[in-house]
Amino acid sequence: MKYVVVQGDGMADHPQEELSGRTPLEAAETPNMDSIASTGVLGRVTTVPEGTPPGSAVGNLSLMGLDPKKYYTGRAPLEAKGLGVAIEKTDIAFRCNLVRFGKNGITEIMEDYSGGHPSQQLSNRLIDSLDKELGNEEFRFYPGVSYRNVLIWKGGNQKANLEDINLTPPHDITGEPVLHYLPEGPGSQRLNELQNGAKDLLGGKDDEINGVWFWGAGIKPDIPTLQNRYGLDGAVISAVDLVRGLGSYAGLSPVEVKGATGLIDTNYEGKVQAVKDNIADDSLIYLHIEAPDEASHMGKLELKLEAIERIDRRIVGPLIEYLREENDARLLLATDHITGIKSRTHERGPVPFAIFEPQRTGKDSRNDFSEKSAAKTGRVFPNGHELMNFFILEGQK
Repeated sequence: MKYVVVQGDGMADHPQEELSGRTPLEAAETPNMDSIASTGVLGRVTTVPEGTPPGSAVGNLSLMGLDPKKYYTGRAPLEAKGLGVAIEKTDIAFRCNLVRFGKNGITEIMEDYSGGHPSQQLSNRLIDSLDKELGNEEFRFYPGVSYRNVLIWKGGNQKANLEDINLTPPHDITGEPVLHYLPEGPGSQRLNELQNGAKDLLGGKDDEINGVWFWGAGIKPDIPTLQNRYGLDGAVISAVDLVRGLGSYAGLSPVEVKGATGLIDTNYEGKVQAVKDNIADDSLIYLHIEAPDEASHMGKLELKLEAIERIDRRIVGPLIEYLREENDARLLLATDHITGIKSRTHERGPVPFAIFEPQRTGKDSRNDFSEKSAAKTGRVFPNGHELMNFFILEGQK
């Protein structure tokens, strides 16, 4: 059996006044997603359990069939893995955003959590400068993709209790005074010193970027592979280090796609080709597209609609056509969490999923792929990690 997961990051949302009370998934033109919802299995899944932070680390853990309450140790270790940065159990990894601070009067605010989405060349240059000037045997900066980078505190887990360090995602505080959200707790003094040092270093280098922000701290996780759980190998296709790292821990081989950006201009056709090049019997391909999530963080409704429609037209449609020619194939269409256009951040709550089986299509139920239609089915997985069991094991019957 061949399995493909298509994960449109942050596609789920709330009804919008601008869309006459519809959600972006309801309003977008998505004939291919709707076809899967009408002829396959449609339902809802709770990807973010209570007691865990809403976000892509937890959501993707659930969609890969891993209980976040058991396996979530922070998102940054997953990103480090995706970058090929080795960490030990004694280390603490942090997400290091390149950001832009602004002013509201005399108050310093978080103006842009992404520093204007810098080019890879600029991001690499700035992180290299930070590591040379501020890095040492204890703290090291590593470049990631654009504004998404990593800081490793070597031996930090022996010097500070991670649970006592309070960090806030920068995309949660857009426009807010940063003074209220600086790192707090034992060990945070070192982090604040590094953030202040980065301000001094970056303040005059670029108009868009004048500092860094640490968050998403965690230690190295122990994650069982898909081979051990289901007897499957496969690949992970994503421009986002977090998803690539999680896939690697789960035993999936990361696939590089030229032109994959994590934004709406990503190489959709290249990602579809990567699925075709890597799919095989007893394999699972995890294909992730970040664009809807980024549009939501920016609060750009039209951009989110366009991102969803591009996934439908340039990812889902071609994959449906391709899988119809394959024997014994299944496709899971899902999203990892709600990312609200109004809130501009990740939220917990059930999200829609649909399963496509080209060899066993059901009766047309006239559903669309949306939050409302999924709720009407009454089918729900309250423990999100159980959806993968259903997807894999039902497909083997």
